Amino acid sequence: MDYEKLLPYHVTTEDRPNAVCSVPASELTDSAAMKKLLDVYAPLMKALDGRAAAAYFCNAFSGVAVALQYAISVHGQAPDVSLANLTVQLAPADGKYTLSFKLNRLAEEDVPAVAAERDEWLSRKLARFYAETVRPLIEAVAAVGGLSAPYLWGLLPTRFNYYTGQWTLHASSTAEAETIENDYAVVKRGLPAETFGLKRNPFDVTIRWLEDLKDESKQVRMKNVCCRFFETEGGYCCYTCPRLTEKERAERREQARSAAPEPAKVPVLK
Repeated sequence: MDYEKLLPYHVTTEDRPNAVCSVPASELTDSAAMKKLLDVYAPLMKALDGRAAAAYFCNAFSGVAVALQYAISVHGQAPDVSLANLTVQLAPADGKYTLSFKLNRLAEEDVPAVAAERDEWLSRKLARFYAETVRPLIEAVAAVGGLSAPYLWGLLPTRFNYYTGQWTLHASSTAEAETIENDYAVVKRGLPAETFGLKRNPFDVTIRWLEDLKDESKQVRMKNVCCRFFETEGGYCCYTCPRLTEKERAERREQARSAAPEPAKVPVLK
């Protein structure tokens, strides 16, 4: 496995230099430990409300889930992203503080080549990951961060829909594109709601398409839930935020298309 390919999702193999906080992910399943981390993170990310730090943490950690999906679908390998093998690090980068997730040891499992074996393996692998790695962290954040677990789970589909779309678009073959789509279908419709501790699978959502901010011939996806950027210093609700009314969105389009100055771009947690 070429682990450098996971860097865009903030999954690393080395310690971040100048980290102000480094904690084993397994410890963060304790709500008190999670609160301590969020209390450190909030002022550094210029949060005006604790809910922003909670949302940003979960949005950042969704990168681990995206990285696992990418490694499986595109590279045929599943790195060990269990809680025991992850260290959460908070460090300055490019003028801001970001979260990254260090793999303590490098270990991966090959995806079965036989289709029937692969399907069973994939369902089992993903169910265990979401139940034992993602769910405990989200529930710890929900306990102290002011946002519900369903809301925090709702942050993940936005990133998955974007990235799986990009992987499919740039797939090396039709077969690879189909694998990407089929593997994501397992996440969306193959995992029972109990895996996530919810009443429904949080990935099984209807995508709402919007007219592009500047080009009426294009469409962009509306975010599944608000990322809480508006609760950070200088923040606001971005164009694709579900909190905006259609009237407000129309006003944003009119402003953008009349060449009026645009607000600063929303920082994307990748």
